[in-house]
Amino acid sequence: METIQTNEQELIKAKINALKVAGELIPGIKIIQRTLPVENLFICKLGLKKFGLTEKFFSHLPNYEYRRIIFDPKDPNTCLLERTSAIGSDLSTKELYLRYNQHQENQEVELITVHHFLPDSNGKTQYSFTQILPLGLQSWAISKIKRIAQEVTFRKKNQKKFAQLTERNKEVLSHICRCLKAKEIAEKLCIGANTVNSHKKRIKEILETNETSDLILYGFAFDLI
Repeated sequence: METIQTNEQELIKAKINALKVAGELIPGIKIIQRTLPVENLFICKLGLKKFGLTEKFFSHLPNYEYRRIIFDPKDPNTCLLERTSAIGSDLSTKELYLRYNQHQENQEVELITVHHFLPDSNGKTQYSFTQILPLGLQSWAISKIKRIAQEVTFRKKNQKKFAQLTERNKEVLSHICRCLKAKEIAEKLCIGANTVNSHKKRIKEILETNETSDLILYGFAFDLI
């Protein structure tokens, strides 16, 4: 056991030393953390500068402050693009995020990768390597990405409610989101207007809202429009 822990420590130390030596050649902000238990081990100079930290302050940064200042995967302006797991004995995982970020007076979009590695005997990874890479985009693209991130968050939050809708409920909802009246929806779906109104009532009950604006949010988030 001591030999395994020594090997892990040497590996992490080697990674940190490599980043200290050649970190400026690797784009973006680089961070290494121990996750079991949580411990901040390394952040590059670019990260210290951007977040206004010192190495000592970063090393003692509580996890809730880390999420507030540096990265929180559950932030409304952050969306998970992909999660991959290694095959075989290596139980490491990688996550890819897209984040809209308002940093002081600047708006930016960042691509964030989090690599969880070195699993323990129970298969839980003990360390993470996070890389935050800013993307140079035009202002119109940034606003669209912000909207996408918010839609993804809305979708995750309301997935269970949406799953309770029937296929016909979803068809009616898609037309509601296009601002069609009950008579117009009835003609398109070849059903009666009263039936449409019954569906609308049931949809609002399931989604727990009486606001058309909320229904439109569902339409965008679940690709009904």
